[in-house]
Amino acid sequence: MVLEGSPIAAGLKLVIEGDEAHHALRVKRLETGDPVELLDGRGTRAMARISATSKQGKSGWRFEAEVIESRMEAVPEVRLEVLAAAAKGDRLDEMLDSLSQLGVDEFRPLLSDHAVVDPREAKLERLRRAAMESTKQCGRAWPIEVGEPVELQHAMKELDGVFACVADASGSHAIDVPQDAKRVVVFVGPEGGWSPREFEGFRARKLPFMRCSPHVLRVETAAVAAAAMLVNHSSLRRYTQA
Repeated sequence: MVLEGSPIAAGLKLVIEGDEAHHALRVKRLETGDPVELLDGRGTRAMARISATSKQGKSGWRFEAEVIESRMEAVPEVRLEVLAAAAKGDRLDEMLDSLSQLGVDEFRPLLSDHAVVDPREAKLERLRRAAMESTKQCGRAWPIEVGEPVELQHAMKELDGVFACVADASGSHAIDVPQDAKRVVVFVGPEGGWSPREFEGFRARKLPFMRCSPHVLRVETAAVAAAAMLVNHSSLRRYTQA
């Protein structure tokens, strides 16, 4: 359960209403005396116990809970960012949800030569709300960030001190991530592929190409596959305390 903007500390007594209460009591079927996990979306993970429940009106619910313990969640020492072309329609929401479940730290829509979707602010706000919902579903203490759309050429200028790679069928299944990497960026192109100009730019910077599958992938599948390969890389399995 995510309580945005609410500091959570041991001993705190809370009254929770609305959608969160409905989800806990009617969907998860929690009752008085049951434990419930609370998140604040800023790294705090807490365990509370429900002390009372009640119904509000015809369909509303509320419950009271007391926080038993609270701690700051460890954050990854290596930050993983996916810069990918935006998929069409609901496929973009599905891509974000999958990246969130995998543990990606940030997603930014990538604008490239063959990209056909440029998400507007209303869509980005919807994605940010979806990120918080995914945080609750998969139990993340730190939600995935949804950044502003970025032109590929501009993003390429921000790579000083960053390990970056490119998802492309011409690459290798194995990627060597430096042991001292602190930030890892993967570029995922649109379904029309990278343009010759973009390939030239990648090669000029000597960026490695990563092959995610022997088959042609939709952009949302490629983004998730690339993220999964990097998340499970030994160099990214390091954590530090927030």
